[in-house]
Amino acid sequence: MSIEIINGDCLEELKALPDNSVDCVITSPPYNVGIEYNSNDDNLDYEQYLNWLSEVFSEVYKKLKSGGRVCVNVAIESNKGGKK
Repeated sequence: MSIEIINGDCLEELKALPDNSVDCVITSPPYNVGIEYNSNDDNLDYEQYLNWLSEVFSEVYKKLKSGGRVCVNVAIESNKGGKK
């Protein structure tokens, strides 16, 4: 068994992986609440943010093996413009 940790732009890295090749994805996506990251715009329009998350998790789904797992770290509550 081999374990590999990949650190990079999630969409670029996911697209580079073969489909049905990953056993487990562990992620903590940006919450889109204006946190200053080095390389991420954490202040997207709400609709853009949801579209981005949809694209990311669509790629995750394609890369997971049958029976694979996804662990997502999310805040219990984050509030941006009244949206939770």
